[in-house]
Amino acid sequence: MASTFGASQQEDLVVLLDSAPRPAADAAEPFIVASDGRVIVTYPIAESDFERFGPFDPDDDPFCAVLFADAVFHRLGPPGDADLAIHPLAAQGLSGYTVHEVVNSSLCAEIAMVATGSMAIAPAAPAAPARRHFVITFQASTFECVASDYTVIGVFGAGEIASREAFALAR
Repeated sequence: MASTFGASQQEDLVVLLDSAPRPAADAAEPFIVASDGRVIVTYPIAESDFERFGPFDPDDDPFCAVLFADAVFHRLGPPGDADLAIHPLAAQGLSGYTVHEVVNSSLCAEIAMVATGSMAIAPAAPAAPARRHFVITFQASTFECVASDYTVIGVFGAGEIASREAFALAR
């Protein structure tokens, strides 16, 4: 959440990302695989995105897998769709069952300040890539990630296939 480190959300601007499939309403919750600096989230896609990301067989249950590179923070938890209004970014346009980027993120600024403070202790640390704040809203939870970028690595006909791809990429 943008308030994780206690920063004000006044500069946060929530922008919809249409290059990633929207999550399906009333479907399975996301599956997350994480390793050092990589976070992959898989989730069922909205039926309205089937044509755009398909074609699919009638028996398919389409899932996508999204990779977040150089991740330094991620979380999955409340609020869900029913109580999304309590999220600190709701007033800035956070909406249900969508993929967002938070521009001018106060969370990214807080993480950068923490990293800068720790780099003073270890001056030989390499420069970190620019950080971006991503939010995906689901029926029962919200996923947030601070990473350098995101990539839709695929849209698959079933959750098991998407999960296998996620595990393969996490290695």
